[in-house]
Amino acid sequence: MRKYNKLVAVVFFVVLAAVASVATAAYQHAGDADNDARVFLNVYPGAAGTKLDNCALCHGGGVYTSGGKSTTMGSCQYCHAITNYGKQADQFVSTLNSFGSDYLTHGRNEAALKAIESLDSDGDGYSNLAEITAIRYPGDKNDDPTKVAAPFRIFDKAQLEAMPQHSQFMLMNTTKSGDYYAEYSGVVMEDLLKAAGIRADAVKITVYAPDGYSVSHPLADDLSNTGTTYSPYVNGIYPQAVYYYDTVADKANGGWCDYTSPGNAGRNNGDLIHVYGGLRMILALRADGKDLVPGYLDSTNKLASGTEGPFRTITPQKLVGPPDQPSNKSNPSLIWPYNSASDHNAGFSSKSATIIKIDPLPEGTTDIDVLEAGWNYVDSGKIVVYGDIDPRLNILDKLSAMISVIKAADADAFKHPGFKRELIEEIHEAYNLIAKTHYSHGLHELEREILPRLDNCSQARRHDNRDWVTDCDLQQRLLWSLQEVITLLKIVI
Repeated sequence: MRKYNKLVAVVFFVVLAAVASVATAAYQHAGDADNDARVFLNVYPGAAGTKLDNCALCHGGGVYTSGGKSTTMGSCQYCHAITNYGKQADQFVSTLNSFGSDYLTHGRNEAALKAIESLDSDGDGYSNLAEITAIRYPGDKNDDPTKVAAPFRIFDKAQLEAMPQHSQFMLMNTTKSGDYYAEYSGVVMEDLLKAAGIRADAVKITVYAPDGYSVSHPLADDLSNTGTTYSPYVNGIYPQAVYYYDTVADKANGGWCDYTSPGNAGRNNGDLIHVYGGLRMILALRADGKDLVPGYLDSTNKLASGTEGPFRTITPQKLVGPPDQPSNKSNPSLIWPYNSASDHNAGFSSKSATIIKIDPLPEGTTDIDVLEAGWNYVDSGKIVVYGDIDPRLNILDKLSAMISVIKAADADAFKHPGFKRELIEEIHEAYNLIAKTHYSHGLHELEREILPRLDNCSQARRHDNRDWVTDCDLQQRLLWSLQEVITLLKIVI
């Protein structure tokens, strides 16, 4: 287990026992000998593999406008767009959050991190050191040590394959790498979110890929087809597409669009593409009937060419258009020259998707303790959905985990041997009430009958006459778990 502050460690052990620890380091810029991530980990080695070990520690996402079209981007993608992939490096300052700005102005080195430890960069009432120790973003005022990890669900490939599958033949329009037609199949994103227990007040999702990129999608279409705001949406059907073909564009003839997918057979330029159930945003598992190739980083630290799996979000074109030429090789004398205002939907179809965040996070919760994307999820064929979802399964799992911890504890960790049995029975009672949807009664049991038995060591590092648990380390571990369950239960109520 990673070396956190002891009090913080027990939180994440209980909270995220089902979420695999992320062993890979943050996304590193190729050629950076003095990478800021390395500087941070030199000062805070305990943060390695946590959500702080990522570009989002210092950088924020934003709305990027190009060709008259505005798009919401995640931290890495936004920084690359603003700086034109390093060609305008001075622009990176505009992507920094408050912590990143303080780090920069104090020298951008190890001494700078030590110098700003006592500052409260994000103004949430906690010092930067306190937030880093608690594995919270010191540059995000909505992320502080009082919050618990948001509800989450983990889906593996077998579970996704057991859900209804949706297939659609469609154009994937890229900016530079070459366009292509393919038939993708997988789970409709709207159905996946329902299976995860999405709540009625949710407004958007953010999909994270293991190379650091993230893309946000509103749940509902903004109903704008003007192209001024590009918002690939989750719920509902996309416009029916038209099939575009020209011999000049065909890659087989030296063009830029790949027409080798079997789904191209029998189609002619101008034909409507009929998709049963309509074009949808999906989490794809296959392309042209074959499993997606799992992604990995190549020698240049980029997602290897030809890899996009095991899962990829697929967003059809909202603004239906032809496969225009690559932006870096556009010839105005040929058909379909590059158009920056075109719907390059492939760029918003996240390859090797590993995490889906649903906003807004419920009150009292924060991001789960994983990187923006985890390569271990790629290797194991899993995806995490977290945020504004029904927490009841997590609540019951966490109560069960508490019972297991208590059963495994030595008898001398309790004031009286009978208190061990009584504590288990009390938690069982709360579990049964919550399982039967008696949430208020379950909350009463947790707050009035159990909490007073576990809440003294955290203040005085010694138990009092009310405590059933005399081992303060065990008591703190159970207390953190209990407080998390109470926070999640209040979401339901």
